[in-house]
Amino acid sequence: MADRERRCKAACGLAIAQHRTQVRRIFDSIAWMYDGANHLLSAGLDHRWRARAASACGLGPGATALDLCAGTGDLAIALVRRMGPRGRVVALDFSRPMLEIARAKLARAGLACRVMLLEGAAEAVPLADASVDAAASAFGLRNLEDPDRGLAEMVRVVRPGGRVVVLEFHQPSRRGMAAAALGLYFRRILPTLGRWASSGEAYAYLVRSVEAFGPVEAMADRMRRAGLCGPHVEPLPGGIAAVYAGTKPAPRVFTGG
Repeated sequence: MADRERRCKAACGLAIAQHRTQVRRIFDSIAWMYDGANHLLSAGLDHRWRARAASACGLGPGATALDLCAGTGDLAIALVRRMGPRGRVVALDFSRPMLEIARAKLARAGLACRVMLLEGAAEAVPLADASVDAAASAFGLRNLEDPDRGLAEMVRVVRPGGRVVVLEFHQPSRRGMAAAALGLYFRRILPTLGRWASSGEAYAYLVRSVEAFGPVEAMADRMRRAGLCGPHVEPLPGGIAAVYAGTKPAPRVFTGG
């Protein structure tokens, strides 16, 4: 039994590593035009969506936050600007080219000293338990081989009472014209624009990953299973993304009686 468990764990670890390598290769290849393509493909709504996610973290002056799957740093910038001059963000991503773009962007904004960029895996965040006031991720959990592990890491590093916020695309959950329009967008318009704007492989992957991630209810259920109170779900303008915000509960204190 022990040998079989070890083999299963080894196989699982290999699958995660292979998936991570494949996805990293895709994002490394489009890092140079990732921001422009996102702005185009979201009809200019992506910055507004990230601003809503940052606001949902409820951060005050001098707070600290984790930006998981930070990409080119737009969410980290939105977070740190809400926390005053003493606020700090740790921004973690597995793509070095993405982080290099984030580094240049932070320098131009005068925020380099307030955002720590780390290259690493979302499933193993190098932060202590309960060490940040909030953790957020924008369009990142969907790309993990095991999104629940990434979400569990976000919950682990947040202090009790802190917020865990996820900004993510979702499948339409209802039938009718809205669902048909979103289906047309994801299956026809988005891949066509993606081939024109950058990489057909990358944006075909985007469509597949959104479909596999499921409807709004699936992400909300993930957050509940991770032990978060709530979550509150805010559908965003455009109808293809939502902000999910949950609160990490305080540990229960048992008293004799």
